[in-house]
Amino acid sequence: MSENKNLKEGSARLLYYRERPTGNRTPKTRMVKGKPQAYFEEELERIYFNEEDIRKFSLDKHGQNVPYVDGHVTMINNYMFDYWGYILGAEAIALYAHLMRYCYGQKDFCWPNLELISYKMKMSRNTVKKYLGILEEHGFVYHFNVQNADLNNTNESPLFKVRKRVPLLTQELCDQLPKVLQIDHEKYLNKLLTTCEHELDLDPSVDYSTLYGNLIEKGKVQRKAKQLSLFEIDKQSALKRRILEEEQTEEDKIRWQDFLSEMLKKISRPSYDNWFANTFAIKRDGILTIYTPHKMVTDWLSDRYIVKIKDIIHPIDETIEGVEIETLEVIT
Repeated sequence: MSENKNLKEGSARLLYYRERPTGNRTPKTRMVKGKPQAYFEEELERIYFNEEDIRKFSLDKHGQNVPYVDGHVTMINNYMFDYWGYILGAEAIALYAHLMRYCYGQKDFCWPNLELISYKMKMSRNTVKKYLGILEEHGFVYHFNVQNADLNNTNESPLFKVRKRVPLLTQELCDQLPKVLQIDHEKYLNKLLTTCEHELDLDPSVDYSTLYGNLIEKGKVQRKAKQLSLFEIDKQSALKRRILEEEQTEEDKIRWQDFLSEMLKKISRPSYDNWFANTFAIKRDGILTIYTPHKMVTDWLSDRYIVKIKDIIHPIDETIEGVEIETLEVIT
């Protein structure tokens, strides 16, 4: 009785996933030239996929593929070097060739060691990842991170689905070629028509983000549960305040001080101290965002003071189109 093999041709239960930003950012610090620097770290969520969905997922089904013609093929169709090279760049073409190196036979997936590839290409892992992004954008490669469920979900090397047939450039990409390559490309297509059994019409464009989005919808989203101590919450809240206060312009500070002075004339001092002390605001693209120290303050201002805030701020700055209120406190 033969055992079922995973996409890496082993017997372990593998979990396949993608990561994407959630839109939430966590304030952090790092040392730059011996000095602490505050920055935001993007929060990521994982989207897990069924192995069968990955097995069925194909990049070769989309876009107009270059027909096979004797003499036009080396390891990779010459079309890749002649025309895609300008769009992707030489480094991305070389990386694609390295991935194709592992997709022997009928396989359209591989799991090479990226560190080894980085040595072969004499570039850093981050640079390799940069060109993987370019290949993914144009529908040549799509990667999945992998966990081994039989080994306590330990991470393994990623799995890459690789397009094995070279697609014709879309009309949109053809228009980006230098004139000399556009002329050469037109000659190539005309010559190709003499050996093909059907007409070649260039697609106006291919939106691979939609293709990837359709696959993402089949996945199951899983986010890491946050468990921060009160100390960490206070630390991250303070970092968030520091980062945003550094973003404030002098105009932001003057505008908000004028607002606070007017608000103090209209409410009691205790109310002012409770709800407006330790607040500040930043204007971006016509929207004024007010930052408060605690969620309770944000909720109170949103429920009880938003109309009064708008009535006071508009005479101070008539270009403000809307007001938003956000909390500096990191919520877990």
